[in-house]
Amino acid sequence: MKIAASRCKRCERAIVPPREVCPYCGPKTDNMELLELEGRGIVVSFTTLQMPPEGFTPPLTMALVELEHGAVVLSLAQDEHDSQVNIGCLVELSLDSDERLQFQLVK
Repeated sequence: MKIAASRCKRCERAIVPPREVCPYCGPKTDNMELLELEGRGIVVSFTTLQMPPEGFTPPLTMALVELEHGAVVLSLAQDEHDSQVNIGCLVELSLDSDERLQFQLVK
């Protein structure tokens, strides 16, 4: 899976979803370039909600995943086996039926 992003030519940070203005540099620069990131990354933080928002079944595990170029995305666990996630785990991202990012542990 490829993930659409943009990267600031000034600070070189990647942002998902793509933006026209860098959220770090602000309107000082409009020098953003579009790029596609690989759908694999490393878990940098995670949590498991025992009382998730309406429409989700507990327990709901979510993770912050760092992709290439330093982009970070929030994603949901694809299945209950992915509740075994730890910081540093390699994960692969995909989209669920509602177009939300979800992760699966790479074995």
